[in-house]
Amino acid sequence: MKRLSAGAARRYARALLDVAINRGDPRALERELSGVRADLAGSAELRAALQSPALGAERKRALISALWGKTGTSDLLGRLLELLAERDRLELVPLIAESYRLLVLAHENVASADVVSAVTLDAEQLAAVEAALQKATGTRVEIETSVDAELLGGILVKLGGRHYDGSVRGRLKALRASLAGA
Repeated sequence: MKRLSAGAARRYARALLDVAINRGDPRALERELSGVRADLAGSAELRAALQSPALGAERKRALISALWGKTGTSDLLGRLLELLAERDRLELVPLIAESYRLLVLAHENVASADVVSAVTLDAEQLAAVEAALQKATGTRVEIETSVDAELLGGILVKLGGRHYDGSVRGRLKALRASLAGA
């Protein structure tokens, strides 16, 4: 298998975004790409078939058409998948989908934040975190959440390449370092 290339994925995503902007709905393509990524992630057999050198480009195109051609997938995404199949680069789909999502957010002047908490945040807590992040950045913020019980409490925020650690685990590490240095 070829080494995954984030640079190539960004180039494909950039080209997709340019065309999607001209067509008027970049978010629709984002949803479609996300669906294809989920389909590929959910089926090891499908990934193996699409990456198999034994399956020729024409058969891969037929498989792609059978799977995603009739489900409302845009012709733009269909052409991308066919191109990736021809070039034996279908393994880039997850990276392209993520790069495309980030480019859409940047185009819409929206910051992407990953919020990790010790427990699942309820709607009110999530709204408070979103409001605080929007106030701090001055832009709209789109939040992706996950849970990590090892944080013990509090939250960890990844925003714009920076990490903000407001977790109990982070505070305990800082206290440990402070005591060790004293």
